[in-house]
Amino acid sequence: MSDGLAGKRVVVIGTGIGGSGVSALLAREGAKVLVLERNPFPGGKAASFEREGFVYDTGVHWLSRGGKGPLGEIADLVGAEVSYRSLEPAMQFTAGGRTAILHQEMDDPEALERLFEEIGVLPENRPGARALFEDLARERSPRELEELDEVSFSDYCSRFVDDEQLNRLLDGFTGMYMCISRKAASAAEFILCFSSQVKERSLCYPLGGMRAVPTAYLKALESMGGEVRYSTPVERIVVESGKARGVEAGGFIPADLVISNTGLKETVALAGRHNFPDNYLAWVDSLRLSFGAVSVKYALDAEVVKPHLFCYFPDFRDPELVERQAAIFVPVPSAADPSLAPPGCQLVLAGSLAPPGLEDREQAAAVCEEILNRIENTMRDLFPDIEDHVIWKIRTDTSYIARISGRRTGEVIGLAQNRHQVGKNRPSHVTPVEGLYLVGADAGGRGVGTEMAADSALNLWRMLLHS
Repeated sequence: MSDGLAGKRVVVIGTGIGGSGVSALLAREGAKVLVLERNPFPGGKAASFEREGFVYDTGVHWLSRGGKGPLGEIADLVGAEVSYRSLEPAMQFTAGGRTAILHQEMDDPEALERLFEEIGVLPENRPGARALFEDLARERSPRELEELDEVSFSDYCSRFVDDEQLNRLLDGFTGMYMCISRKAASAAEFILCFSSQVKERSLCYPLGGMRAVPTAYLKALESMGGEVRYSTPVERIVVESGKARGVEAGGFIPADLVISNTGLKETVALAGRHNFPDNYLAWVDSLRLSFGAVSVKYALDAEVVKPHLFCYFPDFRDPELVERQAAIFVPVPSAADPSLAPPGCQLVLAGSLAPPGLEDREQAAAVCEEILNRIENTMRDLFPDIEDHVIWKIRTDTSYIARISGRRTGEVIGLAQNRHQVGKNRPSHVTPVEGLYLVGADAGGRGVGTEMAADSALNLWRMLLHS
């Protein structure tokens, strides 16, 4: 227990991975933690819901490290119980009419040769492809990563090889990890994501659905005397004389520290733009968002979709397919955890990316509708009898994510992990308002999506612990 944090009144806004994680960590140190959640359920973008015996996620998730990464580190520190299951082979990837099977041991030379052969890397490009993957997989020091923070991932790859099929494979990984394009992505951030997955060999899914993670953290919080209030949106962060004094949430709630898991741009709005320096506001306004996401969630009365996880790109040589299909990422959570669907049934989540920052509602709705139609076209093309087995399906667009997360747009991760917004250029936990801190994927962390949010929680906890 920390003497500096013991007894401190802490209000945490939001029960996403970052908010729930840091709230439990601070309660461990003796802080008096109150978590306020705008929804009647926990988790934010990591929430899960029940319908007719199925448990489905808000988003489309599959974790690169699970209990072996920052998610597991938080659980170990606070005594939260979360179990994960990894499956072998790890996933299937299809592009350019070629299909490859990816295994957990992605640093194995023989497995790499099979991958290059299956996906169709040209023979003359395979030495460069091998060198690229060997360099991607090796661990780097923070200094080495910093040198690559501002290098685009596509530029980094071009140092080794330029192969059309390999580029599509890397596009798939960049989309899965960071929800932005290969050209925009930071090379360092991709390397960090890829090398840690290769090291841990634990591409996996949490038993009980994604909600199992924040729910376990919040259970640990409550066991240590913390409190969670649901259906309690924060109307305003109260700032007086440059210091956060608490929040308005159906009344004034005083606090020594306010920690926001609702996103940097949204936090500034809640605290009032007039409380921040002009240069900080200009910087915040300039920050770019990750892509949004749309999904079709299928409840099926039979096992229709195999394998348990796949990434599919339409064959670019076929104009008709390119016109009617979408690039999709499809996990089958019930393959990892059969309890997520009734016996003999299957839960399938088919997701695709949407342009970031679509604030015009009509434009966003039209763009998402087109992508959702393409997702369904693709699933029907790949699994012709899928519609015969649908019990129900749910189409979710960017407005769905926005409503749940409280953000203006439905970006998947938050601030994009581009070469200008990672490492030392990632927003800090600390804001210009004294006592107001940020947590979650927008601030102070690195890695893949939810794991970046957990890394953020750990880093903020350590910072407050030693301040």
